[in-house]
Amino acid sequence: MLTNKEIKAKGLTKLGGHWGTGIALTVFKVSFILAWVLFEMLLYRIFDHLGIEYSFWPSYLTGTHFGRFMTLIRILVVLFVANPERYILDRIYLDLFTGRNYLETRRYIQHNSRQIHPKATFSMMLPMLLKLIVLSPIFLSLYGIWYWGFSQKDRALTTLGLFIFMISIGFTIVWTGVFIHYCISISLAKYIMLLNPRANVFDACDLSMRIMDGKHGRYMSFLFSFAKFIPLLLLFYPIFLLEPYFKMCWCAFAQEMLGSYWLDKYPVMIQRWNKYAK
Repeated sequence: MLTNKEIKAKGLTKLGGHWGTGIALTVFKVSFILAWVLFEMLLYRIFDHLGIEYSFWPSYLTGTHFGRFMTLIRILVVLFVANPERYILDRIYLDLFTGRNYLETRRYIQHNSRQIHPKATFSMMLPMLLKLIVLSPIFLSLYGIWYWGFSQKDRALTTLGLFIFMISIGFTIVWTGVFIHYCISISLAKYIMLLNPRANVFDACDLSMRIMDGKHGRYMSFLFSFAKFIPLLLLFYPIFLLEPYFKMCWCAFAQEMLGSYWLDKYPVMIQRWNKYAK
């Protein structure tokens, strides 16, 4: 099994002459995020000028009709616009890693968007939903911490209150570990779906959990090996170089973890499509 240093060296080698493409992909992603932020700011200024209440506070977004409507619009944009584009970007990085022509893959996805985009949306949405379900018990324990530790601070803390407060803290710590463990377990599902868009999402998550069984320490070790780059990320501009490097390194890591399960179905699908599309 390759070491973290060898995996990173492999990712850097694979990036090779694709630095320009990687930087362009990062510019596209950053531009999308900045455009969304600017749109939100413009929307705020317009509503403020018209005298319409508009806020980004959770109490407004969930407690008013218009706030809930805007929250729904944001969720729909993330699910049906951002997620497919994220899928395509990740697939392009995978093509760069394997040395394939990413333009051909992009063209195939565009011509078969009715089949691939819903699959891409679902493949991105389901893992997030599963993570949210696993995370949900923490919200209850956090409420217990807030209620007994802060909301009732002006009153004398009863024995029962102290017991619930301590249990809530302990449960939060333990369940946070469970949540991190689960996130690592299904971390390869994304790459399985990128390699085979026809794969079932649940099967991809199940396969990822079986492959990552006993390898959580290895995942954390590889993740923390990037900690030295955090100061550079604070400068913003290095992100245009670090993003392609990170993506290629994670592709190399996924290939190392998947082993014989690394089976790219896109080349065969594209070849068949090219044959019958003419």
